[in-house]
Amino acid sequence: MDHHLTTNGGSLELRPTKYLERNAPRNCDAERKAALIILNSPINEKLYLEQLYAHASFCICADGGANRLHDLLSNQYEPSDWMKALRSLPPDLIHGDLDSLHDTVRQRYEQIGVEVSQDGDQYSTDFGKCIKKVIERLPDVRDILVLGSIGGRVDQGIGLLHELYREQVHRHPDVRFWLFSEASVSTVLGCGTTTISTPLESGFITRNIGILPLYGPAMLSTKGLEWDVEDWESEMGGQVSTSNHIVAERITVTTDKEVLFTVERARADEG
Repeated sequence: MDHHLTTNGGSLELRPTKYLERNAPRNCDAERKAALIILNSPINEKLYLEQLYAHASFCICADGGANRLHDLLSNQYEPSDWMKALRSLPPDLIHGDLDSLHDTVRQRYEQIGVEVSQDGDQYSTDFGKCIKKVIERLPDVRDILVLGSIGGRVDQGIGLLHELYREQVHRHPDVRFWLFSEASVSTVLGCGTTTISTPLESGFITRNIGILPLYGPAMLSTKGLEWDVEDWESEMGGQVSTSNHIVAERITVTTDKEVLFTVERARADEG
């Protein structure tokens, strides 16, 4: 079964573990193409990045995200082998206003043939600029994987969650956005019923999840959780379902307002 399919009841099925699966050849999904955006956030696990990269038909670094990728790869090789290091996982494009991109990093990537482009629009973030580029370069994209962080500055973390909602709900409703952060996989669930495949035995996710009404009060019903609810009013400042537990291979979430679904991922095994 695909990672998100519309079924006969009008419900949606998601499989958040799809992009954590190992040994997927790059460009392997011809029907539902995916792109990877690497944000300017720490990248602590090379295997985690490799898994996402392998599933992406197009990889773009958002400005200083190229610094993060450069440093991660360079640390795997001797300093004199920097070219070999960067060629091991090359982005297709580095894009943004380029106020964070280090000169040496830019020069090295350009030397191995990576395109660098600039967008000076001060009314959009580098993330937003990269989404526009993804849609331009990969018009049939169906999934955008975002490797980023919400563990740094509070304003930037909240801004990122805001942009996920805006892009998913208002600008690109036919594209599924997935946020792969330090500890979790997150996505915005739309109104209606969503079925989510949650195979704990896969070793890619843990039982810990949250369903967060970040975008307005929501009426929730769930099945497959330790603490299921039925027609449950949820809102910030009121009742919020955090630290819930998966107890089934598939769970369902029904909501009358978009909510953020987040599941804890198991740390990639570097061994």
